[in-house]
Amino acid sequence: MADQLPSVARFALKSWLSWRLRAVPSSRDAVHAPRLPLPHDRVKIGAVQWDATPVTHAEEWIRRVEHLFQQAQRTHCHLVVFPEYIALSLLGVVMPQQPSAQVLTDDTIRPLLRALAPAAYRFWYRWMQWFSRRYRMVTVAGSALTVHRGRVLNVAVIFDADGQECLSQPKWHPMEQEMRWGIQPGAGAMAPPYLPWGLTAVVCHDATYFETFRMAEAQGARIVAVPIADPEARYTEGKARRGCFSRVQDVPMVGVVAANTGQLFGVRLTGKAGIYVPAPLSPDGTGILAESAHPLGEGLVTAVVSLAELDAYRQQHRARYPLPPAEFLDALYQFDEETRA
Repeated sequence: MADQLPSVARFALKSWLSWRLRAVPSSRDAVHAPRLPLPHDRVKIGAVQWDATPVTHAEEWIRRVEHLFQQAQRTHCHLVVFPEYIALSLLGVVMPQQPSAQVLTDDTIRPLLRALAPAAYRFWYRWMQWFSRRYRMVTVAGSALTVHRGRVLNVAVIFDADGQECLSQPKWHPMEQEMRWGIQPGAGAMAPPYLPWGLTAVVCHDATYFETFRMAEAQGARIVAVPIADPEARYTEGKARRGCFSRVQDVPMVGVVAANTGQLFGVRLTGKAGIYVPAPLSPDGTGILAESAHPLGEGLVTAVVSLAELDAYRQQHRARYPLPPAEFLDALYQFDEETRA
C-alpha cells in the first residue's frame, strides 16, 4: 500500500483541482444573506468544534461546513472561527477508513501530505472564501497545509464579509509530530490585525507562548482566534488551560478557540471550542464566556464580547501590561528573519 501512495496522491491532486474548478460557485452566482452592520464594540462570535472523522465524498465536507455557517448566521454571529487542519478530513476521499500501521508511518505520511497540500489548500480556501461571502460573515477559516518556496507550512487565513483575504498567518511552532511529517515553522513578522476589531489568528501551539500575544497586542490586536487540533488522547482541563485561556489572563484580550476533535487516521484529537476573556470581564469571574460541554463532537458555541469593556480594562491595567517598545519588536523580527534564512 505504501508503494501506491505517490500515484494515489497524483490522482487525488487532479481530482481536487477538478472539484475546485467545477464545484465552487462564482461570485456572479452568489445569493447573499443580508449583511449585518459591522459593530465596533459588541461583537457576536461563534467558535466551531469539528469532528475530524474522514469523509468519503468532498460534498459531505462541504455540507458540514455550510451547516456550521448556517448555525452561525441563525444566531446572528458577526465572526465565526474554524479549527486547525479542518481540510485533513478530505483525505478520506483517497485513503482507506481503516488504514494499516504501514500507511501511518512518518515516512509514508510525509510525501503524501506534501503531494496533497496544494490541491487541498485551494479547495479549502475557495470554499471558505465562498461561504464567508455568501453568509456575509468575517471568517477565520481555520488552517490548512500549503507548500511555499518548497516548505510545507500550516497557514491560517481570515476572510472579511465580502470574501476578501485580510490576513494569512503561518504556524510558528509546529509540534514534534508535525515536524516528523515534514511541516516546517513559518517565518516573518506577525500579520497586521483585521480592523476595526483588531482581529488576528495564531495557530494551536503558538498560543502556549505569551510572547505571541504580546506581539499581537503591540500591533493593535484585541481578538485572537486560535484554531487547534490537539493530539491529546485524553482531555484534561489543566492541559487545555495552558494555551489561549492562560494567555488572555496574561495579556488582556478576547481569545477564541476552535477545536478539531475525534479520530483522524490513528491520531486521537480532543479539545473544546471556547470564547475566553480576562476573568474580571466575565459575569461569573471564570474568564469563560462560552465553552463546549464535551471535548469530542461537532457544533458551535457563541458569545457576545464588548471591546469597549476590554479597552477600559486594558487602560486601567496598563502599568501592569506595558507595551514593548517598537524598537524591540523591529529587532526581534530582524533576528527571526536572519536566523531562519
